[in-house]
Amino acid sequence: MRRVVLDSLMSLDGYYTDSKNQIEWFLPFEEEDLAWSHDILTSAGLLVFGRTTYEEFSKFFPKLDAAATGWDPYVVERLNNLPKLVFSTTLKEGEWKPSNIVRTDPAQEISRLKKGTGKEIEIIGSGSIAAAIVRAGLVDEYRIRVQPILLGSGKHLFENQGELRRLRLVEARSFKSGVTALHYVPQRE
Repeated sequence: MRRVVLDSLMSLDGYYTDSKNQIEWFLPFEEEDLAWSHDILTSAGLLVFGRTTYEEFSKFFPKLDAAATGWDPYVVERLNNLPKLVFSTTLKEGEWKPSNIVRTDPAQEISRLKKGTGKEIEIIGSGSIAAAIVRAGLVDEYRIRVQPILLGSGKHLFENQGELRRLRLVEARSFKSGVTALHYVPQRE
């Protein structure tokens, strides 16, 4: 069985985008953030996106010169070359290859993929997709980087979950930037 990992950034008050649906408030990734991403991407075999996050990433990463910008070349290479599954009813095709556009229910599709074999399925941001996967109880690991900022409004990462979910802390790291990286797994009884 494949593991499903939710990898996201959020503000201290629980938002993954601000009231204008922007993410410019994220602190620039520094060495510790990139190492965290490196660790996650090493185990990933499939990246999962909603349309909005996919479009934002596809404008940036294919053109990114890692050496010139200071980005970890491994992170850039993995994001560009790993297979991408994009949930969208409006995209005709994915320009950021390799991509597969899926128009089915996210929870059903992830449940089907999870029963297969292979490396981890990583959900990056994509709040509505993440919410559906969490509601369905399909997340095996939560890897959340909490930014030291209060936005006051925006889109909550864990909105409308429908039930109490207990988690067990596996790891917590504090970065020099003020970001706190949290790694949780569901507490199964």
